[in-house]
Amino acid sequence: MRLVLLKQIVEDENLRHQWNALVERTGDPQVFYTYEWALAVQRAYSDSLAPRIWLAYDGQDSLRGVAALATSVVEDQFSFLCATTGDYCDFLSAPEDRSVLVEAVLLELRKEGARKVTLTNLPADSPTFRAIEEQARGSGYYCFQRLAYVCAQFSLRALDRMKNEKVSIARPKMIRRSLKAMGSEGAVRLDHARSWDEVTAVLPQFMKAHVARFLVTGRISNIARAERRVFLTELAKLLSSSDWVCLTRMMTGEKAVAWNYGFQFHGSWFWYQPTFDSRVEKHSPGYCLLAKIIEEAGENSQIHTVDLGLGAEEYKDRVSNQSRKTLYVRLNTSAAEHMYEIGRYHLAKLAKASSKVERGVRAVGAAVNSLSKRLKVNSIRETISWVLRRIRTSLLARDEVFFYELVRNRPLSESKALSLSRIDLDLLATAAMQYADDEGTLAYLLRCAKRLHIEEYAGFALLNGEGQAVHFTWAGPFGGFHWAELNSTLPTPSPDAVVLFDSWTPVSQRGRGYYAPTLVLVAESIQQQGKRAWGFSAATNTSSIRGLEKMGFPRRFSIVRRKFLWWQRLSRHATGSTMKSEVPAVC
Repeated sequence: MRLVLLKQIVEDENLRHQWNALVERTGDPQVFYTYEWALAVQRAYSDSLAPRIWLAYDGQDSLRGVAALATSVVEDQFSFLCATTGDYCDFLSAPEDRSVLVEAVLLELRKEGARKVTLTNLPADSPTFRAIEEQARGSGYYCFQRLAYVCAQFSLRALDRMKNEKVSIARPKMIRRSLKAMGSEGAVRLDHARSWDEVTAVLPQFMKAHVARFLVTGRISNIARAERRVFLTELAKLLSSSDWVCLTRMMTGEKAVAWNYGFQFHGSWFWYQPTFDSRVEKHSPGYCLLAKIIEEAGENSQIHTVDLGLGAEEYKDRVSNQSRKTLYVRLNTSAAEHMYEIGRYHLAKLAKASSKVERGVRAVGAAVNSLSKRLKVNSIRETISWVLRRIRTSLLARDEVFFYELVRNRPLSESKALSLSRIDLDLLATAAMQYADDEGTLAYLLRCAKRLHIEEYAGFALLNGEGQAVHFTWAGPFGGFHWAELNSTLPTPSPDAVVLFDSWTPVSQRGRGYYAPTLVLVAESIQQQGKRAWGFSAATNTSSIRGLEKMGFPRRFSIVRRKFLWWQRLSRHATGSTMKSEVPAVC
């Protein structure tokens, strides 16, 4: 074989045709192996991945093999180009050519100076793995492999379609009840977007729903990242020309309650990236969507498998009747790193045998990761000082918190560019996509998502002229509120007192004066309900104090906490003439 290295996929119709013809000759055609998939990855992830595509030609210049690899911009290692997007990744050739292709590519990798090669999601039943085991040592690599995923599948091959045999799915009664409940507003049906015009009309709704669903479950969706949204958009555009993309919505009347961004390719219907509306979670919309897809697949003689892809979710086990394993394969030129890889894997396996040990390992790992991030920003001396301060304040501390009544003697200057909105799941999902690179804001948005179901709390966001959230805050009853800064609750100044808490400005929006106007607008909303609004600030938070006092909010009192080990004492210090009657002493 003669290898040709491409450092960028050439957008060429002849190459596309030869590449995809090769996919069909692998014996295991997958949409993840196609030219279109690789091109979509290149378009979306060019900032983080540098493609290294080896094309193998025979003596007649016919394409006989493709190895679509890439190098990471931030890490010195090779991997499959589609490793982070494809549920299956492999070298492409006819099975009888695989060993020769693998040997040739491994030798080229050594010439390129590749010390580490990580091949993820390689099907365990692929001839590629056997070829790697045989050729690795001769190419100068040590080979380590472990199980990556067990991909659940629903095979339709056993159905007697000639006799119209129906698909049997677990929990049929629950499915019927759920579909009936969701169908109160209109018949439940599936709607499939296949053409680019159809997909582009549905894609933004699906993306926001996916990000929102992850927030509810305490996670950040990969769709929050702009690169992932670009990838899904480019992929749908490329695959739609061959009718391979299938973006499915489960509709109740004109309302979508569940989605699956999937594909239909060579007899497989792929359950790739599903989501559903959390507001109808009690009716199991995701499971119902999957059941209806399998049912519809059973009526299509060209579909033989519904592939549920990566992930060990429990619902997949209920549905599947077969599975397929994928492998994680690591090639190292260093014997020491090879042994380290093996040792780390077995230690992790031992840790998972005990939930307590696993939690301990995770806690230590999180602490080390946090310290590592701090060291990247601060010097060693500054980091040590920070650690010593944390230790000291855990033993002995004096904290003071100032309390302000949010009333004003002068009106807020009108600004048509700013407006106030209640925080809901849609707003949080939009903000997560807007601030996907701001880790602090993402953590804050997850915290907000947890509060949405607490009736006594209300969240507010300040929107700029473009409708983007630039500041957030929350309001709740003063009585019974736990003050983390004081590790205590406090007597309420009045029965109708409402406290504003947990304010946050994304890093990119700081220094623009959004904090105080938000408090003013929220306080006015609270006062219109016949209640009194309160704000507070730790004495050490000078920027917060400056904003509160700049808006003319009167400071009413402060609480001082003195702490020694597990003992603490709170004392009140009044700063206004009416405070003795409003707030009793705290001790």
